[in-house]
Amino acid sequence: MIEKGHKNWRLEDIDFSMLRRELVVNDERLFYLLASASFVEILSEIYTDNLIEHYRGNDDAALWLKQTWQREELQHGRSLKAYVKAVWPEFDWEASFSGFAAEYGLLCSMSNLESSRALEMMARCVVETGTSTLYRCLYDYAKEPVLKHILANIKADEVRHYAKFRRLFIELNHAENKGALAALHVIWKRMLEIHGEDGYIAFKHAHRCRCGASESLDRDWIGFKNGLNALVRRHYPFHMAVEMLLSPVPLSSRMKRMLGFPLTGLARIAVIIQGAAF
Repeated sequence: MIEKGHKNWRLEDIDFSMLRRELVVNDERLFYLLASASFVEILSEIYTDNLIEHYRGNDDAALWLKQTWQREELQHGRSLKAYVKAVWPEFDWEASFSGFAAEYGLLCSMSNLESSRALEMMARCVVETGTSTLYRCLYDYAKEPVLKHILANIKADEVRHYAKFRRLFIELNHAENKGALAALHVIWKRMLEIHGEDGYIAFKHAHRCRCGASESLDRDWIGFKNGLNALVRRHYPFHMAVEMLLSPVPLSSRMKRMLGFPLTGLARIAVIIQGAAF
């Protein structure tokens, strides 16, 4: 299912001959971010299958998930994988991903989905808000031109994905009539999971292949998280994230505007406190 008016991009169109490796090769923080993102994106095949089963009988959702969302998520992963291998050829990506997939794949189960089809689409909006704004943050941070090209493509895809999930939530919620409190509860729950196990598992397996069975894993993880928080404080689009999170919630425009400013401030404070906690 190709969306009208959308022009697909392909990994084959990325000109790796323009790569300026010297701009990124010593950036450990960026290495772990890109390697981890490539793992999670490529493993989308597992949780997409769960979503397709969840929406069996709803052709609009199931066909789009299979023919568009899954295909584009896999392309994101393959593009990031190609970039990581081009910049850090000594890194054994396949071995690292194999370890990640074996461990994280066990956590990808139907039980993680919301029982309500509408609220699962709300959860998808939260996830896509996270990925859209993360790639926007990385795009603003990146200086290397090939990486910026890849990130520009990915962040545009993720915004479209968010828009589709938002529309599906609104359509499904006409029948389910889930109120603002139910939607806000899903947002809160999913936000608490953002810094959950997937990030640590991805970092752990990338670190293991890069550094061996090192006793410094926990210390390096803390250092990575501190560095990530510093990057986020400078480059993350907090206002955009809050607007995206609130947009599908069944509240008046006036109420959303009233909530937007304090929530943006709270998001900034939360990042600062989290960074200090490490």
